[in-house]
Amino acid sequence: MQKLLLVVLTIFGAIPITYAQAPQQQPAPQPAIPIEFVPGSDRFYFQAILVRDIPLTKNKVRFISVTNYATEYRNSNAAANDFVSVNIVSYKLTKNIGVGPSAANVAGLGWIPSLGFQFGWRKPSWALIFNPAISINKNTNTNNVLVAEYFPALSKNQNWRLYTRLQGIYIHDLKQGDHSRSQYFGRLGLSYKQYTVGAAANLDYYGAAKKEKQNYGPFLRVAL
Repeated sequence: MQKLLLVVLTIFGAIPITYAQAPQQQPAPQPAIPIEFVPGSDRFYFQAILVRDIPLTKNKVRFISVTNYATEYRNSNAAANDFVSVNIVSYKLTKNIGVGPSAANVAGLGWIPSLGFQFGWRKPSWALIFNPAISINKNTNTNNVLVAEYFPALSKNQNWRLYTRLQGIYIHDLKQGDHSRSQYFGRLGLSYKQYTVGAAANLDYYGAAKKEKQNYGPFLRVAL
């Protein structure tokens, strides 16, 4: 009997015991980084938009960056080259609403630190980013950024899509009660997988007099 018990214990002792483990939840994929080129009628334009959740904060903090520049075709007009970059650190209050600081670097206006809210949604056929903010330096400005996209599928496999975008940046001087800087962009194109081509319209306005700069042409957009 003792020998039998010893054999049974030996057999079962050689069998590894495994415990069921709950499957680990995979982190949601980060949005693609779209870069865009517009060889326009008046100047060459480039833009990149970055949206990233920060894993070290358990994705409670999000970084958003909208950066674009426009360069004149003639080097003699280099002083008119334009640059706008808005960078936002957002703490998520809910899935779609955040609050936090931002910093804009705008040609002709300089560095504009701000504090504001961030609203963001991304669905299978549309996306929206809206950032209303107010500057916290001596130059009191309201800084508003809006990017709205609509991209419904045109094929069953969703490789082909219509692509439309409306984008705006508006900076207003509250002390003087004047317009400081604004941009209004429109896009209409066709997407195949991560590539998009179409028609672009850029309208830029400068200063209290709202000096206008128009730029039209084709655009190429690649989602990296």
